[in-house]
Amino acid sequence: MKINHLLVHLQNSVDAFSLKPRHVDQIRATLPDARITVAEGNSDFMEKLPEAECALVWVFKPDWYDRASKLKVLFTPAAGHDWVAEDPAGRVRTFYGSFHGRIMRESLLSMILYFNRQLGKSLDDQNNRIWGRLEYNRCAALFSQRVLIIGFGALGQSMAELLKAFGASITGVRRNPAGCQDNPHVDRMIAFDRLEEELPYADHVVLVLPGGAATDGIFTARHFAAMKPGSHLYNLGRGNCYREEDLLIALEKGPLAGAGLDVFAEEPLPADSPLWQQHNVMITPHSSAISQEYIDLFIQEWLGTLQKL
Repeated sequence: MKINHLLVHLQNSVDAFSLKPRHVDQIRATLPDARITVAEGNSDFMEKLPEAECALVWVFKPDWYDRASKLKVLFTPAAGHDWVAEDPAGRVRTFYGSFHGRIMRESLLSMILYFNRQLGKSLDDQNNRIWGRLEYNRCAALFSQRVLIIGFGALGQSMAELLKAFGASITGVRRNPAGCQDNPHVDRMIAFDRLEEELPYADHVVLVLPGGAATDGIFTARHFAAMKPGSHLYNLGRGNCYREEDLLIALEKGPLAGAGLDVFAEEPLPADSPLWQQHNVMITPHSSAISQEYIDLFIQEWLGTLQKL
């Protein structure tokens, strides 16, 4: 697709999510004939928007499409639709990022190894100068374990690829499993309505579900109760998919041995949340996709998609 005027507004409070001069240089080298405008702020972006044919943005509201009469295609690094809405009229094609798995799967792996190798205990022992070698008998190897990935889209499939390289047995869960039956990194694919049958066998249960009404409370107290005693839960999707009260009960009374949590129902996680006090919880501040390579991966994906349009 030939682009005559590209408008870029990719500034973010997270520095790793912000456009850098090297990215602009890369774009100019790849699209030497295009007019490339980097917005200096929100007002500058809105002023330049009516002339843009293609835009790279973090935020785009539905009514803005009416002001963008020349806009043909819109790209955002975001995987979810939280900040960038699709064109209500269907005139402008809107593309969301699908590259996040390469970063987020390493965040998931670090959480799993944190629990498998008892790294929390190691840090406590180090701080207290304790040589607790004889207490590591509960360490487990990932190659002997089963991982259940709920939400087997682009993120889940990328995670499965990495975990499979460690020898884990992978079961994917999605509403319609038919499209992933031949994925080489998954041992089994099941529909969500069979989840309770599979939970008693999973050592690690990974949630990478999108937000929205369709996933509100989709993982219920019944699902928590069905999990394998001593298993671990990880949420790197959205915080609306279960009630945190149900998670706390499963952590305090079983069957859960621990949880790695990157997303929450309310963010930032309130200081008075009981999750902070749980010794068996690893909390990260919605940071599983933060990495220096973030915008590099987005630019690479965007240029590849542009060539196919």
